[in-house]
Amino acid sequence: MQRLTDNARRARALIERENAPLPPDCARVLEADLSRVLGAYFELTAPAEVTIARGEQIVVTVRASASHAKPFGVL
Repeated sequence: MQRLTDNARRARALIERENAPLPPDCARVLEADLSRVLGAYFELTAPAEVTIARGEQIVVTVRASASHAKPFGVL
């Protein structure tokens, strides 16, 4: 029974990977880049999280939490 469960997990991971718009490594790099950019403007309380959904279009949702915006000079 355990072998069947392991095979099902591997099959599900393969299907999710094939349907994902980005490989997991690319998604991690994207999250790190977005955290760095957003961190220049906000005091982040957690790293940025990215959700990517594929349909007719690719929908990218970025979620980040910050305690406050960083101060800027006069624009």
